[in-house]
Amino acid sequence: MPARRAFRPRRIAVVVAAVLAFARIATAQTPTVPDTARVRIVSIPGSLPQPRNAVVVLPRGYHQSVRRYPVLYLLHGHDGGYRNWMERTNLLAYTERMPLIIVLPDGANSWYTNSAARPDEKFEDYVATDIPAYVDQNFRTLTFREARYVAGLSMGGYGALKMGLKYPARFSLSGSFSGALAAPTSTTSTTVGEAFGPAGSAARAENDLVALAGSARIPEGTYFYLDCGTADRLLEANRTFAQALSARPLAYEYHEVAGVHSWEFWDRRLPVFMRLVEERIARLPALD
Repeated sequence: MPARRAFRPRRIAVVVAAVLAFARIATAQTPTVPDTARVRIVSIPGSLPQPRNAVVVLPRGYHQSVRRYPVLYLLHGHDGGYRNWMERTNLLAYTERMPLIIVLPDGANSWYTNSAARPDEKFEDYVATDIPAYVDQNFRTLTFREARYVAGLSMGGYGALKMGLKYPARFSLSGSFSGALAAPTSTTSTTVGEAFGPAGSAARAENDLVALAGSARIPEGTYFYLDCGTADRLLEANRTFAQALSARPLAYEYHEVAGVHSWEFWDRRLPVFMRLVEERIARLPALD
């Protein structure tokens, strides 16, 4: 297990424009994901004005068995889309032999938050509640928390850790790659303002990850993973959040690795997180 790193406690306001400056590299540029026997594209209704698409990756042998499977939800970044993880990483190769369903939802630029500006756009409810309910109803899943995981990059890293802190009864493992973890403190981003409201609003305080890490009631067995590139402008936000986890203390691991805010970095780090998922799956009751 990687050693925990200690940092001087301090709160910082990260300029979320750093995320937006890199956002275009998170936009898919490769062909559309095919809808095949293993890779499905579904439309999921819920707490939004209209249903949104998601990619569902089924494990090998799914159609030849009756077993139930754990589920990993992978969240995209700002200005990204639900196809990104399929199109920009080797996700299928990394998970080829894993008995795991993977779901790639569409979170728009919502910060995975119930919008302060648009009350009918409840993306937090959609991702935390509606999508798992749909997946559990339409696919053979294991529905207990030990078999449900969530992770994401950049904006999605913020969303995934928030899901783990606010809904630990649903997600036992949460992971963040280069997470924009101080997003609610930004006063320069339009989408942050739409998601969380004006500076000083209650919504910003309620969605602050450092505050949540200090107050959330986290059951035993919950685990947090986070990493960040040493040349990433979001590094200080990740250090601050790691310190907040350590102060409880909560079970986590944090990695600082050479790299920048890029798909090359996220593709390189994804197998590291997937090994944690494999360890979790190995501890589950027999899946047959």
